[in-house]
Amino acid sequence: MSLRDYEMVMKSVADPTRVRILKLLESGEMCVCQIVAILELSQSTISKHLFLLKMAGLVKERQEKKWVHYSLDGSEGVPYARKMLNTLKGWLNDDPVIVRDRKREALAREIGPAEICERGMTLPARRAAACCPAPTKEAVGSK
Repeated sequence: MSLRDYEMVMKSVADPTRVRILKLLESGEMCVCQIVAILELSQSTISKHLFLLKMAGLVKERQEKKWVHYSLDGSEGVPYARKMLNTLKGWLNDDPVIVRDRKREALAREIGPAEICERGMTLPARRAAACCPAPTKEAVGSK
């Protein structure tokens, strides 16, 4: 266990977007396109974050045809990564951003990577509205 390993893990989890990715992966493996659709960031941005998480030993990748799937790693290679992933599981679960991501995650897992890729890495608006409804005029006017 080196200071460099510690630094890589700590720098990786210091970024809010990377933490959001780790929180999504707590529920299991996801394709890059699903992560892009959920977080609504560009594929290049998500890929950069995933690369840094992989270098820190926090995630691992698996290629299946044209899709690249990521999952939490935390293997014996970087002990700091395993400890951080275990600690992170108990953090931020009621944060509004994480709650919203998890609602979008459920939709992304339901429709799968093939449909998300066909849609240009976006979630369908009709289903997204069902998972994250906007306030109605009546509800807003009654306040």
